[in-house]
Amino acid sequence: MNTQQLQCFICVADKLNFTKAAEELYLSPPTVTHHIQTLETELNAKLFFRTPKVVELTEAGISFYNDAREILMKIDISKEHVKKASTRNISFLRIGCSSNAELNSVFEVLSNLQKEYPRVYPDVLVKNYSQLITLFNDKQIDIIFTPKDMIKDIKHCTFKKIKILTKYAVMSKNSPLSHYQKLTFNDLKDNCLIRLSPRLIPNQYKAKPHENLILDFQDELGFICENDQVAILLAKADYGIAILPEFCIPIDTKDIVIIPIQEQVTAEYGIAYQSKPKEKYIQYFIEKFTLT
Repeated sequence: MNTQQLQCFICVADKLNFTKAAEELYLSPPTVTHHIQTLETELNAKLFFRTPKVVELTEAGISFYNDAREILMKIDISKEHVKKASTRNISFLRIGCSSNAELNSVFEVLSNLQKEYPRVYPDVLVKNYSQLITLFNDKQIDIIFTPKDMIKDIKHCTFKKIKILTKYAVMSKNSPLSHYQKLTFNDLKDNCLIRLSPRLIPNQYKAKPHENLILDFQDELGFICENDQVAILLAKADYGIAILPEFCIPIDTKDIVIIPIQEQVTAEYGIAYQSKPKEKYIQYFIEKFTLT
């Protein structure tokens, strides 16, 4: 898949006409057709329904359209970043988080970094751990916020412990458990529980068989969420009690109750970074970052 194939697809999808798309792109119609066919072969899906008189997007084409535009947009942005960086002596600090709630903890150190290194710009990504680990392994991210067990198999990686993680039960103020000071998983087993997908926190599901046994065999129907903010929303709306790691807990806790869960197993949380970074601004971030 290349940019010309994507440009051909977008142009044909916008005009629903191969000849007009070819004219706009300054290509011949057979060349446009070849690019579309190559793209369809790579995706193993037909993107257009085509007759001598009609060109229409297939369901696969409709689904792919926004992704293709986003890919081209990101390529353009990346080109602009590289251009600015090369002409203005600009550097980028690439930071990976798995939750929007973690962004709150970065404010102070980034504010100080901006004063100390004004030509360094943060590029903050919020993605699931599988994506973050892949980007980190490919050296496309400098620093990630993570529990220690998530990066235990990564080579040439250094971990800075910030704190010991606690799990929390998040619920509405109407919950019968809202008056508790602490909870155990046994306390929670008769409630509808809202959990994050194993895709978001995979190793934490493997590490606690007793907890999983209680949660998996609860009587109430539970929810599995692909987003921590959705889990909090459902808990706030009284659909159940959300079980979230501490780094997913927002600063604004209006209309929800947050209660720590007692656990026998603890997890270290901090930042992981490529070993022995040479860049002064990365060293500065690592040294100065703490959780207040």
